[in-house]
Amino acid sequence: MPATLFEKLTVTLKSIFDKLHRDTAMPQQPADFNSWYLHAKLPQIRYIALVTTMLYLIYSVAEYHVLPDYHVKRFLLHGMLVPATMASVGILTHFPRHHRAMLWLLVLAPIAANSVNIYLNFDAGLFSYFSPEIYLSIMWTFAISGLRLRHALVSAACSCLVISIPMFTSQLPAAFVQLHLMWLFSAFSFGFVSALVLEKVHYNLYQKQMELALLASRDPLTQLWNRQKMATLFTQEKQAANVHQAMSLIMIDIDHFKSVNDEFGHEAGDIVLQHFARLLENNVRKQDHVGRFGGEEFVIILPNTSGGEALTVAHKLQQAINQYDFPTVGRKTASMGVTEAVHRHEPLATMMHRADCTLYQAKEQGRNRVLFADIGVSPA
Repeated sequence: MPATLFEKLTVTLKSIFDKLHRDTAMPQQPADFNSWYLHAKLPQIRYIALVTTMLYLIYSVAEYHVLPDYHVKRFLLHGMLVPATMASVGILTHFPRHHRAMLWLLVLAPIAANSVNIYLNFDAGLFSYFSPEIYLSIMWTFAISGLRLRHALVSAACSCLVISIPMFTSQLPAAFVQLHLMWLFSAFSFGFVSALVLEKVHYNLYQKQMELALLASRDPLTQLWNRQKMATLFTQEKQAANVHQAMSLIMIDIDHFKSVNDEFGHEAGDIVLQHFARLLENNVRKQDHVGRFGGEEFVIILPNTSGGEALTVAHKLQQAINQYDFPTVGRKTASMGVTEAVHRHEPLATMMHRADCTLYQAKEQGRNRVLFADIGVSPA
């Protein structure tokens, strides 16, 4: 092989494996298709790894009885190395922190199995007897292993490279080599098409599931997060925060909203709620979470925010609300209760109760007020 061709091949393989490294990295978002697909495929990977391990052990026993000159190296490679690799894949499925290593083993296992096949059987004149393992492994890589298409493609392509190179320097009959390459190409083609169709089906299913999850998480009128989703986001923010990060909450209620429905009708009231929701979203940070908890009541979760900072945000919101002309009804006001988490593990229900009591006080004091919940300390 010319040096330039070898260098190009090396660069190509390096870029493929660099991409594989990025793709197998743990995704940052739970809704990412990579993580969703892996979660969906984990049971398949686990049980296929178990079945493959058992089949290779049976395969090793069959080799022992079929081959008169059975060697220890054949037992170590076929009876120990490949089954141990697949058993490791199955074990690692139970440990999320090691899923990246599991995927790497799953990519490398077929390459190793085919390399072992070539090493043990090619020069020994036994290749024609054991070549079916190669075709099965290519199909297994694409359609059975549970790998993503791109990962399976890398693994199968490397396997084909390992398998094909010795063909061009062998003393095997030309007719056999041609048939072998045809069956290899067929196995690759069928496997690729199967994996492509399956991944498209899974992606469509993923999209539908994400759409349903989004619908289930949104308030249908304002498109803000609903109560259940806000509780989930609150828990996620607590888990992500470190010990020294504060968390605050603002509870907001539109003043005299019932009069809007009574005087202008429920359609006008719905429009006010929609504009109010957009007004809140446009006046908080991207990392803050705005939700509707029913009627004219809204909640804002402010991660990594002290009580004093939350109070500043609330006054900014109050000013924006007071200056906004709502369709049909004109100017409206709102009352707000602000609180900060007493400690890192304080539940959302406790914070909301404290903010709700403060909100009630704001309404009792004449509405259009922002009050901070007294928890024994003054906001900085």
